[in-house]
Amino acid sequence: MKQFIERIEDGREYVITTNGTLLDEDFAKWCFEESGKNVRINMSHDGKTCADRGADPALLDEKVKMLLKYQEDTLIQLVYTEQTLPDLYDNVLHLSGLGVKNVSAALDGFASPADPDSFGDLMREQWDKLGHLHGVSMHELTAKRKFIKENIRPKCEICKKKVYINWDGNFYPCIQFQNLSGFRCGDVNTGLLTKEAEKAHPDYSVMSARCDGCEIRDYCRNSCACRKMGTTGTLTDISEAACMEEQVHILTALEQISESRQRKMKTEEKPAKRSGKSVS
Repeated sequence: MKQFIERIEDGREYVITTNGTLLDEDFAKWCFEESGKNVRINMSHDGKTCADRGADPALLDEKVKMLLKYQEDTLIQLVYTEQTLPDLYDNVLHLSGLGVKNVSAALDGFASPADPDSFGDLMREQWDKLGHLHGVSMHELTAKRKFIKENIRPKCEICKKKVYINWDGNFYPCIQFQNLSGFRCGDVNTGLLTKEAEKAHPDYSVMSARCDGCEIRDYCRNSCACRKMGTTGTLTDISEAACMEEQVHILTALEQISESRQRKMKTEEKPAKRSGKSVS
């Protein structure tokens, strides 16, 4: 990894995502104090219930604390499932207790709840609690608030925003398409074949079919090809669970914006305190 960072001279930012198990302090120190490059390290940690997925919570806790010494705003990436959804808030609270200030919580791409209505209600409850958690910035809610306030319409564009470089030097549009020959879009020798990729995959950026007629579709990540492929195996639709997650994020962000405006209005309505002594 050091060799890649040293050899790529014109990189503006180097982002490393790790599960933390092999991360050591010497490498972290080199990245942030000795490399002379703009390096960021994101770490995966599913919280106190991560033992259910074969990870050692105590080990990951120590890795997080070590990383925070060098990078206070480290982004911790958490994945939750239908089974761990009831513990989502508590797992983020656990990370907060370690000193984490930035968390991304994403639903497992294979989630297919047996009872969608109950699943949606529980997800809404958990994200509402996260929306009121002080001291932790939830990446998904921060992004949604920005999109809504600035009227940004997120759109996926093949080979223009993200490119996955495989171990063999081949390029793919995103990690979800790794080793799928039909999605190969160049290599380290020939460069990016953007026009060819656009022609081969005209559906890459289309909005999900289930979003037709939806009032909040413009703020969804429903054109994200990686998300569509990861949840349905197609470029034209996302799963019902992924759709629910997007709805919950948007509704929670809208409530946060509304609450913020109400607080601002109340503050402005308060009469200014008079200073000095009164004269009779």
